[in-house]
Parts: sequence; structure tokens; C-alpha cells
Amino acid sequence: MNNPTYSQLKKTFLDSGYEIRFFPRRKLEGMALDAPADVKRHLDSNILGLIVPDEGIIGIAEDLSQDERAVTLLHEWIHLFDEEIDEEEVENLTLEIEQQLTPNQFGFLQFLVN
Repeated sequence: MNNPTYSQLKKTFLDSGYEIRFFPRRKLEGMALDAPADVKRHLDSNILGLIVPDEGIIGIAEDLSQDERAVTLLHEWIHLFDEEIDEEEVENLTLEIEQQLTPNQFGFLQFLVN
């Protein structure tokens, strides 16, 4: 698989109909208990965001800064784009794509999580 571009990730999100909601971390951790084993494996590493397909929600920790929320949203977009990518690769792609974002692209992510 080729690495997704920001444009592909944005389109995937916009086409998905998912809503972004903010939750206390404890609530996110509770929601993650119903998640696949790959997500549960990260419960002790502070869940910052997750996707709830049954409810059409991308949940993000409410106590994050705006920049942290934007990066977490980018991370979740990668999961939306290809749910088969393992968590470690999603983390690597998040960092790689974040470094390539233009100020306008990052600003759009910030707008969505404001």
C-alpha cells in the first residue's frame, strides 16, 4: 500500500460522515474496552482518540491542546483510511504526514477540533 496523502485522508473523513466529539480520557478508555484487541493493547498508554463505527464518531480526549487534538485527528483519519494498518505504522504515518502538512492543512485540522 502507498502511504496516504493528506488529501486522501481528508476526503476519506469527509465522505465517512463521522462526527468529531470530545470526551474525558476515562470515558475514552471505557469506550476502548469494546474495541478490537489491537486498540485494547494500548489502554495503558493513554488513549487520546478512537473511532466508534457503530455511532459514527471519532472521539478525542477533551483535555488535549488544540495542536494535540489536530494530530490525534490526523491519526484517526489514517485508521479511517485503512483499518488494516497496525497501530505502530499508523503512529509512523501520523508523524510523517504531520511533518509534511502546510500551515493551511494543519489549520483545517485545528478548525475541526476547536
